[in-house]
Amino acid sequence: MEYPVKPALAEAVPVIPSGPGWWYEPKADGHRTVLRRTDDTVILYARSGRVVTSHWMDLAVAGMALRPGTTLDGVM
Repeated sequence: MEYPVKPALAEAVPVIPSGPGWWYEPKADGHRTVLRRTDDTVILYARSGRVVTSHWMDLAVAGMALRPGTTLDGVM
């Protein structure tokens, strides 16, 4: 996988999808961030690809509990 990865972005739709294989979450205002757990550390990226780990150090510390190789995409 090439980093930084592009985060999934919310998309407005007229009707919520349903049926097997669909899942969704409400859009919350916040900072879209990708968390990458490496063998040694955790790196947080903004949508732009800029490293923002120092701004979210509490999440980086919690991310150390994840298995190396884990990548999470979410809103902070």
